[in-house]
Amino acid sequence: MTASLKINENVSFGKGGNIREMEPYGFDLSEQGISWTVEQAAGFSVMVGSVPTDVGLRFHAGITPFIHPGQVDQQQFFVFINGIYVGFRTLVSAAKVDFALPRNVLSPRGVRVEFVIPTASAPKGLGISQDIRKLGIAVSEVSFALQK
Repeated sequence: MTASLKINENVSFGKGGNIREMEPYGFDLSEQGISWTVEQAAGFSVMVGSVPTDVGLRFHAGITPFIHPGQVDQQQFFVFINGIYVGFRTLVSAAKVDFALPRNVLSPRGVRVEFVIPTASAPKGLGISQDIRKLGIAVSEVSFALQK
């Protein structure tokens, strides 16, 4: 059973994060406070509580890109919710990102959030370290919020 989330409630990541209750895939959950994506796609499923029908929604995320000067200068990623494209960003440093959501993106049957990171790369392949994970972005938190 997928965990429930209220509007404005954070999904936390890392060892102690509530992401563990949300059928995560493509994330390394071994670090404290963040989870690196380790494939070119990573996501999770959650039930989102009731949302007023007359208010817009936003998706917020705290993201740190995998950067190595001279080899990986930026990370690009797409966000899909229930298979619907909601946004794209290119990051060169840690940022809080925010996307407006189409009304039809949320479903009473649940929400599937997916990050697609085509620029993810393995440090071993770059000659940086022996790490074979395809690092793209580290996620610290995500939430759904009402449009202000």
